[in-house]
Amino acid sequence: MQKVILKKIIGGLLYGSTMFVGALLFIDICLSNSLSVLPHQYARNACGAICVGVGILLSSLIYDEDRLPFAARIIFHAVICIGVVAAAYVISGGIPRGTGFGIGTIFFLVEILFGLLIWLANLIIFLHEAGAIKKRINELNQGDEITDKTIIDEP
Repeated sequence: MQKVILKKIIGGLLYGSTMFVGALLFIDICLSNSLSVLPHQYARNACGAICVGVGILLSSLIYDEDRLPFAARIIFHAVICIGVVAAAYVISGGIPRGTGFGIGTIFFLVEILFGLLIWLANLIIFLHEAGAIKKRINELNQGDEITDKTIIDEP
């Protein structure tokens, strides 16, 4: 279990770092080199991105718990992810200066909505893949049943 947790933490560090660098590249390429606006917040933003990566990957350990219903695991994971994003939002200084609480809340809610949409898309893809695998296993099992039957009664 400790190896699994360590792998999740390392994966979260790599995932968060990749998110941070990807966001910087996106801003630099798509928003006309506007990185010079926030040069003092790079460390805070990097810490926030790494917190998100580690928190989301560690919270995915809930899917290893088979005693909880799947719907409860999904809700639990979503709540933890929202909490992790909220903590990272505070760490990275997500509320722009001078905008006030209302604008900061709108920024946060948009980020949560965007994250939930990505999470929901991943969930749908994984459930679809699991359904396809289950269907294929059932087809293979039905094929084995047909070949295993022998004719005992002959006229």
